[in-house]
Amino acid sequence: MNGSKHGRAAGSRVEPASVRFSFTPAAAYVRAARLVAADVAAHAGVATGLLDEVRQAVGEACTRAVLRHRDRGLDDLVRVEFSIGDRFVAKITDNAQDLRARRSGRIGAGVGDGDARANDHDAIEEDTLSEEITLIVLGGLVEDLVVTGPDADGGTTVSMSWPLPGSGSAADH
Repeated sequence: MNGSKHGRAAGSRVEPASVRFSFTPAAAYVRAARLVAADVAAHAGVATGLLDEVRQAVGEACTRAVLRHRDRGLDDLVRVEFSIGDRFVAKITDNAQDLRARRSGRIGAGVGDGDARANDHDAIEEDTLSEEITLIVLGGLVEDLVVTGPDADGGTTVSMSWPLPGSGSAADH
């Protein structure tokens, strides 16, 4: 990004810009991701009234990714991307498998030594419920929310976007 506010006169288009970073899947780094999200969103021109929403939504999505990594014993980095174009877009990507595919032979994918346990079903249901609650919270915060995956690498991506001044209606993508 060029360090200046992206001016948006009616009908003008802004050259797309993006900020990408990765962080170790630990709760301590979620706060940093939230702060970066709010700063980049403000720089992009997201309405001041939406900045808390951006900060909270990115925090929820990053926390979800950290928990998905932790639950599978993954040390892989959580990937974050903010892009500025017609809308401000935040994408948070984890490398964890789908919750329902947890009982594979993959190292770190299950609990204990990999043997099926009587309470594994309850643990999977609890994790699934926790993830569903997080997605419900995100759905309440963000009008434009898309969760994709797992992809070929086994991870999911939470994509969220917010309108920018001069970009048309809030429903435009």
